[in-house]
Amino acid sequence: MSLIVVEAPIAFVTLAEAKAHLVVEHAEDDLLLEGFIRAACRWIDGPDTWLGRAIGLQVLEWQLASWPCNPLTLPCPPEVEIVSIKYIDPDGAERTLPLSEPLYFENLPAVRGRPGDIKIRYRAGYGAPSEADPDTWVSAAPPDIKVAVLMLVAQWYRHRSPVVAGEAIAQLPFAVEALLLPYRTFG
Repeated sequence: MSLIVVEAPIAFVTLAEAKAHLVVEHAEDDLLLEGFIRAACRWIDGPDTWLGRAIGLQVLEWQLASWPCNPLTLPCPPEVEIVSIKYIDPDGAERTLPLSEPLYFENLPAVRGRPGDIKIRYRAGYGAPSEADPDTWVSAAPPDIKVAVLMLVAQWYRHRSPVVAGEAIAQLPFAVEALLLPYRTFG
């Protein structure tokens, strides 16, 4: 089983939000702040991150050797929609499973059974289609996750080296962890 990012996450914290949070009115540090925003978001957003969850809308592909069991639980929640399901049949031909009917993972076609023979591509993260253009998606991250990212950006902006508490270097400010912990997935 492997999980890859097909389309990178849509940003869910803007430079303007970070500057407002920091009360920064000049543009001299814009590139630095944008770097901090990207780093904070990458640390928590998507597969193999601290949260193990999709925050900004993104497209992921779960590659498997055999069909998953019912009920289907996709990694890196929350799932917004399944985009496509492709598989390699026993003869080595790529096929597409129709998504027009409700999807139940039973009585499915045979697959060759090699790693990556089944590819479930899905959109994950917090968001929905834009009201102005239903083909365009917009992120809508929970406010406490946005606050946690803004707090990390502020921490890194004000303290440009690791935070030292006695002999140890603090890994994560407590308030940030407290805001993010309810969203963390384990396993």
